[in-house]
Amino acid sequence: MLPIQLGEESIVVVNLEGKYYAIGNLCTHRKCLLSDGPLSEGTVECPCHGSVFDFRTGSVLNGPAKDPVPVFQVKAEQDQILIEVPEKNPVKEKPAQRGLVLAALENPQGAPDFAEEYGKPLGLRGIGSGLSFLNNFLALQKYKLKTRLITEHKEPVLETTFFGKAIGMPVLASSMSGLSYTSALTEEEFAYRILEGARLAGTIGFTGHTSKDYKIHPGIEALKRVQGHGVNIFKPQSQEILLDLIKQSEKEKAVAVGVDIDGAGSVNFTRAGKPVYRKTIDELKELKRSTHLAFMVKGVMCVEDALAASEAGVDAIGVSNHGGRVLDSTPGVADVLPDIVKALRRTKKGRRIVVTADGGVRTGYDAVKLLALGANFALIGRPLARQALEDGVEGIKRVLDYIKTDIRKAMIMTSCNNLEDINEKILYRGH
Repeated sequence: MLPIQLGEESIVVVNLEGKYYAIGNLCTHRKCLLSDGPLSEGTVECPCHGSVFDFRTGSVLNGPAKDPVPVFQVKAEQDQILIEVPEKNPVKEKPAQRGLVLAALENPQGAPDFAEEYGKPLGLRGIGSGLSFLNNFLALQKYKLKTRLITEHKEPVLETTFFGKAIGMPVLASSMSGLSYTSALTEEEFAYRILEGARLAGTIGFTGHTSKDYKIHPGIEALKRVQGHGVNIFKPQSQEILLDLIKQSEKEKAVAVGVDIDGAGSVNFTRAGKPVYRKTIDELKELKRSTHLAFMVKGVMCVEDALAASEAGVDAIGVSNHGGRVLDSTPGVADVLPDIVKALRRTKKGRRIVVTADGGVRTGYDAVKLLALGANFALIGRPLARQALEDGVEGIKRVLDYIKTDIRKAMIMTSCNNLEDINEKILYRGH
């Protein structure tokens, strides 16, 4: 599923057995985004209250919603897709990859969900023209899952551990911040909802780093409220600031701590006049040596940075382009992940490093693709941010529960009995 914005219309597009369908993206019950819910056999389930809609007709198959969602006519013409929006001129879209549908790719700035609006808070959009954000979707959609069913049936084992903490699935809630710029939700409350929602779903949440002034870091305050069940990720500020923040996280018994090096391109920190920096191997070594907590470097998008992080002795790397929010026109995460993992695993230090990946994950099926490409854990972000605003802790738990259900089903349908079975053999590329 791919959410798009055409003028005032919020639409979600899906490819079902080679045919494209488009319906309204807002559930008619409480206006939740259907694109954040699970897709199954031509139906989509609202992630908030469970209403089910038929993608072909827009009709309600299961309440509490009573009214259907609007259906938009879709026509494929060679390498173009035409979506007919009532009372407006048809909008043509040209996909960047064969067989994919993306809104406004010829001019991504025309798609508010994707592109930056200069002079305004970035919100959940991608930076610049939004291509890095879009490329995360494109990269994932290059891969297809292989259905394999003539094997002995076993119940899949999803449980694993993350630095000593037992969790129910290999999906974590990604580090995010900044919603206070576009909503009434405080940074501490947002971080708490992510951490607590993840905890209730049987997994672990990360916190981000706000550029707003604070006495005590909101992520650390939230961590305290959940008795340390979370990971604090900090922007790459000065060593002095980072060493102090890491010490505070350690005091609150965090599961792990880290720095998102791609925060060197943070829009909000730049606007706030708070310097953020690239980091050297020696600087990362200093941060790692300062704590007994597992130390993570997030924002790795090339083999060179992965090997440098390994040399610094980090415990984990996060393959991520920051949701497409710090540099325009980067590859998608799934494009670079395999080479990064292979390069790491060839080195003695790199074999022990935990690899997480995030970017474009909207379903458990997306998460399985990242796991098959070599990640130990997949992270999910924007859908949880929306739920933090809409339904709080329970909404976040609900989305993560859906993700777990997807993963279980994907493992059954691909004959993966445990997480070790999820590898590139279950993927097709370019089919």
